Amino acid sequence: MFNTTPRRRVSLTATILAVSVMGDSMLYGVLPSHLGDFGLTAGLGAGLVLSANRWVRLISNSWAASVYNRFGLRIPLMISVILAMVTTVSYGLFEGFWPLLVARIGWGICFSIQIISLYMVVLREGEEYRGTLMGVYNSLFRFGSLVAVIVGGLLVDTVGIRMAFAMVAFVTVSCLPVVLLIEEDGPSSGKPLESSNVYKGNKDKGGVDIWTMLLGARSDKLTHNLKLLAVNYTRFTNTFAVSGIVMATLGLLIRHRIGEFWDFGGLMIGAATLTGLILAPGWASEVGLSIYFGRMSDRFGRRSVLLICLPVVVFGSLALIAANVSVLILVVPLIFAATTAGKVSLDALAGDLSSGADRALVMSRYATWADLGAALGPVAGYTLISVIGLPAIYTLSGLVVASGLVFYMVTNK
Repeated sequence: MFNTTPRRRVSLTATILAVSVMGDSMLYGVLPSHLGDFGLTAGLGAGLVLSANRWVRLISNSWAASVYNRFGLRIPLMISVILAMVTTVSYGLFEGFWPLLVARIGWGICFSIQIISLYMVVLREGEEYRGTLMGVYNSLFRFGSLVAVIVGGLLVDTVGIRMAFAMVAFVTVSCLPVVLLIEEDGPSSGKPLESSNVYKGNKDKGGVDIWTMLLGARSDKLTHNLKLLAVNYTRFTNTFAVSGIVMATLGLLIRHRIGEFWDFGGLMIGAATLTGLILAPGWASEVGLSIYFGRMSDRFGRRSVLLICLPVVVFGSLALIAANVSVLILVVPLIFAATTAGKVSLDALAGDLSSGADRALVMSRYATWADLGAALGPVAGYTLISVIGLPAIYTLSGLVVASGLVFYMVTNK
């Protein structure tokens, strides 16, 4: 058995997620600019396909926490990698709403298993460098997305959709041996969970109250519950705006602005490739800056980081309203970098506010809030496009993030 250091255990688990997420990230970059090739149109159907994995995670996150508590890491991770490969192949093989919807639901279950396992690996490793470890995981995780949006767009424009997704699926299943390198975790490892004073009496009240529904577990202290609720809601607003609206509609925005190709000094660049090239610096900033942001949150405090990065997301979203391609190249990576800083700090904050045997439930509920935002975003965006127009939905995303910032500031003084 490998006696891995905390950073290595987090790195190995995050690598599995990074490779598994490539098919999902590639679909986000390709589908909006190739709706017809997938048998879809710009409307509610496209929004539901992109968000279905998030909708199912509203249920599967809690289930994944139970799976972790019962089976630990290895067996669920191995199953999730195989499922990720199957869903990625399906994106290229099938057309139409229903087959794609089933594939997206499958990926949602897969992601729940992997992200809850990863959270628990990080949270078992000590509070003093929790932000740094969250940065390590986010950096590696987003490296998979970075590769997918760059290579995926190029592959689709050269070899076609079916072959492109088949190639990515092969890469996904090749990470199965990595699972065997991870030291077992969870109850099956024999490692005890620390006792919880925060959630004492949680199981003695009987029934399920509103705080348990919202947070996964309930503290006897109202201020603690409100702080955790603010963290969850702020995460919701960020995923709604960035993952749900900006990322899901960027390809459509580019298609509206340039058509099928962009003439760059005589070089004709396809819409899918251009979408990937614009998303790539954003993913690259997450890969390169996540660990740095994590260290900053450990050193200067989570609140200080959030008060800087969240306004950047707000104004960046508003800047997309009249952005041309040149502005998009500058603004989108800035939005992603600020979102990364916020995510790393919020992840660490959720860990700070959870403890003991209820930790998996609290973190699964935190992940569910994030998934709810990312699920509502594409549905709201693609539904409202025909009503208020594409620019107005970026105003909506900015206002939603601003509401999260205000709620957090009020409850975490």
